[in-house]
Amino acid sequence: MKLNVSETVTDDLLKDFFPDLPSGPLDVYRKKATFDWRRMKLVYDNLATLKLKNDVWNFMREHPLFRHTEATLSLDEQRHITTKRMYAIYSQNFVPLEKLGVEPSIFQAEAEALFMFDSSLAVKISLTFRMFSNVIQGSGQGHHYHYIEDAQMGKIGGCFALTEVAHGSNAKGMRTTATYCPEKKQFILHTPDFEAAKFWIGSLGKCATHAIVYAMLISKGVNHGLHTFVVPIRDPKTLKPYAGVIVGDIGEKIGLNGVDNGFVMFNNYHLPKEAALDKLGGVDDKGDYKTPFRDPSKRFGASLGILSGGRVHITSISTNYLQKAIVIAIRYSAVRRQFGPENSTEELPVLEYQQQQIRLIPYLAATYAMRIFCNWFGAEHVKMAIDNITGQNNNAAGRGIEMHALSCATKPVCGWTARDGIQNCREACGGHGYLKASAIGDLRNDNDANCTYEGENSLLLQQSSNWLLNVWPRRNNLTPEDTPFGSLKFLDGVDALLTEKCRWNTIEDMMDPSNIIHIYKWLTAYTLKTTYEKVNKLKNEGRDNFQAKNESQSYHAVTLSVVYGENFILNHFYNTAKDFHDVECRRVLLELVALYGAFMLEKHMATLYIGGYLSGAQGAALREAVLRRCAGAARCAVALADTLAPPDFCLNSLLGAADGEVYKHIQNNVMTYPGAMSRPEWWRDVVFWQTYARSKL
Repeated sequence: MKLNVSETVTDDLLKDFFPDLPSGPLDVYRKKATFDWRRMKLVYDNLATLKLKNDVWNFMREHPLFRHTEATLSLDEQRHITTKRMYAIYSQNFVPLEKLGVEPSIFQAEAEALFMFDSSLAVKISLTFRMFSNVIQGSGQGHHYHYIEDAQMGKIGGCFALTEVAHGSNAKGMRTTATYCPEKKQFILHTPDFEAAKFWIGSLGKCATHAIVYAMLISKGVNHGLHTFVVPIRDPKTLKPYAGVIVGDIGEKIGLNGVDNGFVMFNNYHLPKEAALDKLGGVDDKGDYKTPFRDPSKRFGASLGILSGGRVHITSISTNYLQKAIVIAIRYSAVRRQFGPENSTEELPVLEYQQQQIRLIPYLAATYAMRIFCNWFGAEHVKMAIDNITGQNNNAAGRGIEMHALSCATKPVCGWTARDGIQNCREACGGHGYLKASAIGDLRNDNDANCTYEGENSLLLQQSSNWLLNVWPRRNNLTPEDTPFGSLKFLDGVDALLTEKCRWNTIEDMMDPSNIIHIYKWLTAYTLKTTYEKVNKLKNEGRDNFQAKNESQSYHAVTLSVVYGENFILNHFYNTAKDFHDVECRRVLLELVALYGAFMLEKHMATLYIGGYLSGAQGAALREAVLRRCAGAARCAVALADTLAPPDFCLNSLLGAADGEVYKHIQNNVMTYPGAMSRPEWWRDVVFWQTYARSKL
């Protein structure tokens, strides 16, 4: 293929960032690839984001703090090294705030670069500096900005305190209060009992000096609901808590133990009135409530956009974990040989087996779909935050509400896809995948939190379904303001769409990405219609609104939100793939679109038949299409994994190194692991009991 000058320059830069991969056992598969693995990176990255990631990785590679240890560190050692690494990274200021307005995607790129090395480090930086500052920028005013400046300079460290011991997703049930006292122009922050203690607060356990605290604002006896406050917790010079504050660490977790999650309680703790982040609403000096929004729903919509940041970020976090796991599993599967044809002494790579392919290749496609979506989604949230800061609130409420609905659907979709994909990667790597040094176990444990924090997945899905149910009666009168991100496009011509039956019958039909897109459109519309009808039926039978929604969750509202999230991710993947400039990359990407879509559709086969859209052998054709797409993508799987792979020192896996020398790495690890070949200090206990057993013979 002939290259123009700009493409040549791009290729040269890509080679500077990503040198040739080492030759070895993976060469056989790499030679089968029909596309340039470096250029494929540009489907979800650009030269600015690639340079940033390269800069971060080069810094870590050369800094002694970022050398991995073989033996597991103690809890305190994990907390300590993560904190030291956090300050080392943050001092470099890889992403100055002024650059975000020019290139919003670099924020996401930095987070990905850090997650590829260590998830605790990435989470710690995000919570201590990014999330703390973002909430102040979104909800605060000019007199609050000194906190942002202090955080940027490293003078203070922040955290985000919403969840309470007895309440998490039900924000209306929070019991921490901030009562305004007009005489002193102060808020009195109080925790009535331990059940109301703020809990699971990342970076608070040992380090944070300030917290964004959510509390019920009470003034003149009226509860105005949850509002945010900047609260000093510890003296930055001593790290000792202030009087009236009880703060501590909640202890060891399943994963992410480099992050010091903590709890805090307040005993009539006095705050100046200026502590309230009242840009969207608060009390004046006399205690009267004021808000710039005449319509309370507009204030709520704008605040939803700000609060969506955590969920938007988690969609990408889940993708990061799956991205590393799938690289490890694909590379290992291309090297690991087992069995072979009858009457042959040659063993086949396990990647050639159908069952290995269907366990891994769909998740390789899912990783591309999620990576492309998450990078776009993160950049859109940054743009929305910048618009909020600069006062360019063009349809802020509409954007905030749709982003809330999207994030509440796509966080569960990405979290659960990563959960299932990582587990398949672990099992597909057999016994060696159970080694801690394979790195897959830690990825699985760390990702598990994504299914819970920032809203437990099943509960979050109710937020999306509630919005969609309110949209359905207006389906024929929607405007661009109702769906600024385009997630409701599946409702275009929906009444006619729902009269259709599937017109495709062959395997080839089911392998066509445009056909898969259309089937998903029908499925999304159908699940919305039937969920709406289910809720109305229950109400007509006498259920109140709560009962009707509660009794329509399983098989209806939950499925609706999942399908809505999957449909948007799939469509975004398709539109990105078909517009990608490189012909060979585009062809492979469209194959992945079809595979991802068909794989996800197969999980909804019962609904497609119940709704009458599929009939006869169409379901069997869909399943066969999944298998054929898996087999076809297997030839390019290693190159696709190479595109996704971070440097080896970040991947830190015996099974997933770029050279493919799995067994040499295992040998080196077991021969050099601390204490692996020495007699244990407690050897006398073994000898004693063996001697005792012999004496009884």
